[in-house]
Amino acid sequence: MEKEIFDTIHQKIKYIWEEKIKEDYDDGWLLKEDTLKNALYFHLRSELGIMFAENNIRIFTEFTDSVFKNTGCRPDMVIAEMDFNKEDGTYYGDDVKECLAVIEIKFKTKNGADTISADYDKMEKYISKLNVNAHLYMATIWEEFDDPTTWIRKNAAWAKGKVTELNASYIKNSDYETQFYVCEH
Repeated sequence: MEKEIFDTIHQKIKYIWEEKIKEDYDDGWLLKEDTLKNALYFHLRSELGIMFAENNIRIFTEFTDSVFKNTGCRPDMVIAEMDFNKEDGTYYGDDVKECLAVIEIKFKTKNGADTISADYDKMEKYISKLNVNAHLYMATIWEEFDDPTTWIRKNAAWAKGKVTELNASYIKNSDYETQFYVCEH
């Protein structure tokens, strides 16, 4: 895949998180993980749909094909370049040419920190055991008062250049005002 297309996807994901998803959350459109996944899917299609169609790129949720087939892993969302050269136009799991982005999503209250951390363990597995050659994103809304932070240790070698955190939490000492921010490793 051309670097320009990957860069466009990366920039749009960050923009969607900091602008569109924040707006959806602040306006009360998001309730738990599935609505966050739906909103992210909607905004990706709205912002990148033409480019995706022109380049045979598709978005899949709860993805179990390609490199994830028979592994027990099921990423929340995958953006993949497809090979649609079949005469009947039918999609098969082996039609994935390349996974471009893998996105894990969490929407938790303050008691959900353990499950958020578990998804980071899963992402490390994608890189170290499955050799996933896509950029990984962790989209986390954590309904807790917190400073902007990162869930991954700053010096985690497995994440360097491969993982972008899309984080959100309440601003400390505020009246539940949210902060949406990006941490690139």
